[in-house]
Amino acid sequence: MQTVSAGALKTIVYRKKSFSAATCNSCGAKMYPKSLLKPHLNRHQRTQRWFMAEVSKLRDTFSRIGDIA
Repeated sequence: MQTVSAGALKTIVYRKKSFSAATCNSCGAKMYPKSLLKPHLNRHQRTQRWFMAEVSKLRDTFSRIGDIA
């Protein structure tokens, strides 16, 4: 999990007011309030785990196809 660094803080301007926000290092999304960054990063991790599970299934399938031929 990536942490918020001082350089990752940006501002969101809404109705002529500035709010400090956290920026996701993976996708560049800005979040306000900063507490939303941790659940956002958890979604990135969950997506990555799902993707790796799917790749593993495909590898197994292709290895079985290669064994049959």
